[in-house]
Amino acid sequence: MSKPRYTGVLLAGLLLTASVPHAGAAPLSTAIAKSIQEHIRSASAAQTEETAPARQTGRQVGFAGLEKTVREKNPTVKALDRTLAGIKGTDLDAQFAGQYLQYEAQRTAYQRQIEAYQQAIAALEQHAADPAIAAQIAALRINLGVAQGSLEGANRAIDALDKAEENARDDLADTVATYERQFENAKNQLVLGAQSAYLGAVSIRAGLDTLDRSLAGLDRNLAVVEKQVSLGMASQLTLDSLRQTRGTVLAQRATLEKQLDGVQNQLALLLGEPAGEAVTVADAPEVSERQLSEMRYETDLEQAKKNSYAIWSKQDAARKASNDYEDNVTATVDAYEAAKLNLEAEKENVTVAFRALYQDVQDKRAQAADAQAALALQQRNFAVSELQYNRGMISKNDFLGAQDELAAKQDALDAAKLALFTAYNAYDWARRGLMNSASS
Repeated sequence: MSKPRYTGVLLAGLLLTASVPHAGAAPLSTAIAKSIQEHIRSASAAQTEETAPARQTGRQVGFAGLEKTVREKNPTVKALDRTLAGIKGTDLDAQFAGQYLQYEAQRTAYQRQIEAYQQAIAALEQHAADPAIAAQIAALRINLGVAQGSLEGANRAIDALDKAEENARDDLADTVATYERQFENAKNQLVLGAQSAYLGAVSIRAGLDTLDRSLAGLDRNLAVVEKQVSLGMASQLTLDSLRQTRGTVLAQRATLEKQLDGVQNQLALLLGEPAGEAVTVADAPEVSERQLSEMRYETDLEQAKKNSYAIWSKQDAARKASNDYEDNVTATVDAYEAAKLNLEAEKENVTVAFRALYQDVQDKRAQAADAQAALALQQRNFAVSELQYNRGMISKNDFLGAQDELAAKQDALDAAKLALFTAYNAYDWARRGLMNSASS
């Protein structure tokens, strides 16, 4: 796919966090706008011919392998994996073994005491007629009762320990399942962040190509106007205006270069590259007609709800609120009822957001088709201009202008294809359970 037109994507602030936005259109900041004006004034005052800065170079990466690389090399992902492995490796046997040994030892000691008391009582009972012996037997029976009570206490403690261990294992399994879901969502956010940075870099790079063509066209026009001014056919004001326009374009280009470097550096970090390591991006993929034709709103919506992390979070909160209520942890049902309402509201939020994502893909598909038709028309127009140029009917400058118009239509198509792919990628992530909505 050819490189698409720049759409104003500004991702220089992308950070290594679990919450990362999609690449999308955004206006230049006030600070950048002021910087552009300063560049314009500087260029106009000096009236020098600036040259475009060199592009950042580095290892080229493709979109297809981004997810695998992030999951294998991103330092945050590795830390999450180590944390989860540590939780899974919790040794409950060792934690409970010492307590079991302690209670078993107590139970054995109580059993021995009971046996000793019983033997002593049996030996003395044949002399029970003696009041003194009878008193000893009574005392032994008291001690026997105490020992039996202690044995029952030790047995209850072991039973309670069995239940505590069972609960601990259930709690551990619940904790592991919770962290697995939370960590997977965090990993997905990192992958989506890398993909957003990648698509942003593609868009910025396309903007640089568009500006380069604009500079080439301005240079051609400047040469013509400079000649016209020397012949008295054009005013100096016209020439100065063109030079100022060129300075504006140069300033915009310098800004985009900085943005591209920033985005690609952040992408390198997300991919687990060492600090300072540079990467460049290949062209963005295109959405195939098969992928678009296989979209099924109702089926995909059910899949999105099933996989939704936002819905799972509310379900988990409702489950815990229910358990607390059943265990009398909460005095009223308010917390449980509120959790259920939040769950239903989240399901509705996901439905609404998913519908918007589905519609966005359809809109972008129609826009890409319109851009394709506009390019086809411009190609026919260019064929006429080419024929006229070859026959000497138009100037070379007019012919190059026709080439620029054709390139602009190609840019528009590429931008539409990139927008379609970005929309489809967001839709696909929603099916997988990740949806960057206000509620999520």
